[in-house]
Amino acid sequence: MISQEGEPTQKKKTIPEPPSSFSSLPQEITENILARVSRWNYPCLSLVSKSFRSLLSPLEIYKTRSQIGAKETCVYVCLDLPNQCARWFSLWTKPNIKQTKQRGKTTFKPDSSGNSVVPTPFSSSHSPPLPCNYIQTVGSEIYLIGGPYRERSCSVRILDCKSHTWRDGPNMTVARDASSTASFDEKIYVIGGCDDDASYANWIEVFDIKTQTWTAFPGPVPDVDDELCNDDYALVNVFEGKIYLAADEKDYTYDPKDGTWKLVREKSSFLSNSVRFWCEMENVLYCCTELGHLMWSTSEIEGREWREIKGLDKLRKHLKTGNEIEMANYGGKLLVMWHSPFLCKRNEIWYAMICLESRCDGREVWGKVECLDVLTFPVESFASFHCLTASV
Repeated sequence: MISQEGEPTQKKKTIPEPPSSFSSLPQEITENILARVSRWNYPCLSLVSKSFRSLLSPLEIYKTRSQIGAKETCVYVCLDLPNQCARWFSLWTKPNIKQTKQRGKTTFKPDSSGNSVVPTPFSSSHSPPLPCNYIQTVGSEIYLIGGPYRERSCSVRILDCKSHTWRDGPNMTVARDASSTASFDEKIYVIGGCDDDASYANWIEVFDIKTQTWTAFPGPVPDVDDELCNDDYALVNVFEGKIYLAADEKDYTYDPKDGTWKLVREKSSFLSNSVRFWCEMENVLYCCTELGHLMWSTSEIEGREWREIKGLDKLRKHLKTGNEIEMANYGGKLLVMWHSPFLCKRNEIWYAMICLESRCDGREVWGKVECLDVLTFPVESFASFHCLTASV
């Protein structure tokens, strides 16, 4: 009897697909992926291959990052060394002290995550000494304007934080030192720091970032107030195109459109005698007093009133020990750095990252310490320090 069963069907062999290779992707896709990675990983990624190293060049990768909106806030710390040299560092911040509660009290408990202080990859001999307060950050560039104290200069030096290279900007029309600066709407305002009589017509200069040009405005006439020409301003900021000055316990405004000065208050709302440092974030001004109180006020000139940030009583005990304080905008968070001769070594700086929240229809600002830490720098000591942030 013949079996009617057919021949067994042979199973088709499955041929495994070759493993996909990252290098086989189109260059545009690879570049888009790398642009979304933190810039802190770029040094390691550039060692993977020559193509990666080419794609991660500042000219290529930051153009793509800008197109897709992938930006990071980078912190720079410049140390003024005793030999009058400046050393720059980039700060890669990791929360090293977490806020916890023990026995009903708020404390700051350290963990093992750590942080890094990375020297910037340009020679200190190529970076000019950092001025005291005439410096502004616009986007990914840091502007050093004029000369150091008692060394007037027309020069403008610009640090490109993408490539960490310095270049010369257009000179001001007059030489300045110890001038006051403020930035608003991609313009940098420079006030004073020059010979008041000889440079009256150029007492104020405004630098347009887009056109890379300077525009000069005259200073105040003598009948406005003599204190305005003393170059000793506790606070300078720009709101809705008007320049605000707090000088000699009085508040003034200047409107560049019609060239008019106005005395806003006989008694300044700014706590000039006790303020260590101040900064501006999203039309809100923040300052720190010598007793460690963190204060805030809106940028509106009329009716300006200073109030204390609530919820930071524990942090105030740290801040009041500092003999030098810096503040900066860290992506919407308030970064406060200070050196305490009682708590720090000669090469250490404390910092706190603070999250801010507006409450009660904008009548109150509350703060919460996200992390608190001390940074150690690879130097024996420093005379002073400066904290800057840039969006890269």
